[in-house]
Amino acid sequence: MFLTKSPNRILLLGVTCILWAGLLTACGGSAGPESGEAGLNAGGALPAGTPAASAGPEAAASAGESSEGEGTAPGNPPPSFSSSSFPYTAQTLAAGLDVPWEMDFAPDGRIFFTERPGTLRVIENGEVRDNPLLEFPAPFLSRGEGGLLGFALDPAFEDNGFAYTYHSYRSESGGVENRVLRLSISGSKAVIDKVLLDGIPGDTNHNGGRIKFGPDGYLYITTGERYEPELAQDRNSLGGKILRISPDGSIPADNPFPGSPVYSWGHRNPQGLAWQPGSGILYSSEHGQSSHDEINIIEAGGNYGWPLIEGDEAGAGNGAGMKLPLLHSGEETWAPSGIAFITQGPWSGELLVANLAGQQLLHVSLGAGNGEAAAEAMFHEEWGRIRNVAEGPDGTLYLMTNNRDGRGSPGAEDDRLIALKPNVE
Repeated sequence: MFLTKSPNRILLLGVTCILWAGLLTACGGSAGPESGEAGLNAGGALPAGTPAASAGPEAAASAGESSEGEGTAPGNPPPSFSSSSFPYTAQTLAAGLDVPWEMDFAPDGRIFFTERPGTLRVIENGEVRDNPLLEFPAPFLSRGEGGLLGFALDPAFEDNGFAYTYHSYRSESGGVENRVLRLSISGSKAVIDKVLLDGIPGDTNHNGGRIKFGPDGYLYITTGERYEPELAQDRNSLGGKILRISPDGSIPADNPFPGSPVYSWGHRNPQGLAWQPGSGILYSSEHGQSSHDEINIIEAGGNYGWPLIEGDEAGAGNGAGMKLPLLHSGEETWAPSGIAFITQGPWSGELLVANLAGQQLLHVSLGAGNGEAAAEAMFHEEWGRIRNVAEGPDGTLYLMTNNRDGRGSPGAEDDRLIALKPNVE
């Protein structure tokens, strides 16, 4: 859906889909075999004459079982329009990948990326190196949405060789947990250097998993509530949170809750982190329950409401002091995962959001400090489930597909890393 938010209310307008020459052929047809991780109940009003999207089949079956896109993404196919002004050209950089989840870019041109079943790999001189840098050993666990997820290079990687990753593992009690590791990378090998944070609640689904360095030099981490919504409102739990730690694993002195890694709380399953250029404001994407996926502006100590409020609407007697989303998907499902701000070219300052169940990339234009935003859908159903989006140092945009994650319909080349290279005037 195309959404815009005033300071007090989200209005759901109609979403559009970009068709561009040589790549997109249509915006019609049925979605893949899933609906998405979605948010909470709708709070926005539909303008007169706008058809409401129906909830996906999983909503009727089980409102708590809609992680990352089960069922069918609801709603009518978005209308298309000419994209002669689209400023990028697409090419497949790597094919045949095994559920790639995260990527980061080294100063020497290498692209490191994780595959959810447990391998850390690298692209060098435009080619995927055959041998992984690291295959994660036990107690590593890949199950459902869990496995090897987030990854980030140290800001001083050239000097110290450190990188950081987030993965699921089997705890001593036999349950599923997640942890953050520091790795040391040298040449063609990576080794586990240190466990920075463990005991993060995990399960088959709702593991969060994104890790990013902020402009302040601290490491931010998204965590899910493993289908236990009450964890999101428990500040003593690491589940359903955005966490903030130092690169050595210590707790920053200016964290909002002394001695705690919790930076914000009341999240269901956040999976995207990005800072707006210039302002340094942190944005996050979050999976909703069967719809109402969210894009949030994250404030230190903020409570984002799950499970007490949904979308922009508070439940009876709930919601006082809780943060409402900048955008939400209404009755449609996006299943938003990775997000990135564009820092170069004609779209500089605008936000991109990868959609799994929505099978599209959202292009979000933000109002100039007036609290408004609008989104349009690109590549709808062109490449299937899109897990992640990132901008490389030269302004190239990179997309990761996840059609081999058990919920998609993989093609011959899946999964892929697709490069969108800026057109040269």
